[in-house]
Parts: sequence; C-alpha cells; structure tokens
Amino acid sequence: MNIKLGIPAKIWNGIEFSNYAKIAQEVLSNSSDMRRWIALYALFNISDEIKNSVDTYGFITESKDFKYCVVDFEIPKKEIEFNDGLDSDNAVNLKCLTANTEEELSLIFKQEGINPALFVPPWRCDYPI
Repeated sequence: MNIKLGIPAKIWNGIEFSNYAKIAQEVLSNSSDMRRWIALYALFNISDEIKNSVDTYGFITESKDFKYCVVDFEIPKKEIEFNDGLDSDNAVNLKCLTANTEEELSLIFKQEGINPALFVPPWRCDYPI
C-alpha cells in the first residue's frame, strides 16, 4: 500500500510504472437513477499527443499541465443500459480536481471523502469512459 495515499501497492505500482493511465472506483450515488465513479488519472502516463487532441476528454485537456487529475461524475443508468459508447459528454455533476504531488492527492482524498483503498483498474469497476 502506498502509505501516504492508502492506495493498494499493486494498484499504485500500475500508476508509478506506467501500466495504468487511470484507476477508478464506483461509489454510491445520491440518486437511484444514477451510477457514480471516481477516477484518478495519471496524466504523466498519457502522451502529449493524446492530451492535446481535440478528441480527448475536456477534463484531460484542461488538466494537462498537472501530474494527476481526480474526476468525480455520475451517469444516468438509462444511458449506460442503452449506450455502448459513453464518453465524458454523458457525465453529470462532473468535478475535476488537479494535483502535482502525492501530498496534494492525499488532501483531495480527505476533503472529498474518497477512500483510496477502493481504487482498482478501470475494468474491475465497469468504469464507463
């Protein structure tokens, strides 16, 4: 486990050694009609070509000068059920928080009530975007 952050070591190593550009967790939504995810993007693992592309998610383009981006959003369940190709345009209540250090990330996790021990690779939590 990354002692400072509380992210399981196996997951954090995926970020540190460039295996993962993002990790995520599904969390409880305030609405029964929505599903909610929190993701941590390791922007240093995303190529500049992708970060600067017009096809890249707005929150990545806007955060490109930072090392990390924490994204919190919801997607209506009906959109998930009937749509194979979701992207950030489908996100509701999108919040993007940026950080350059592990200390800043830790502060974000505390302020936002994020349990870092719950982060997994995106495919393990049905991360949609």
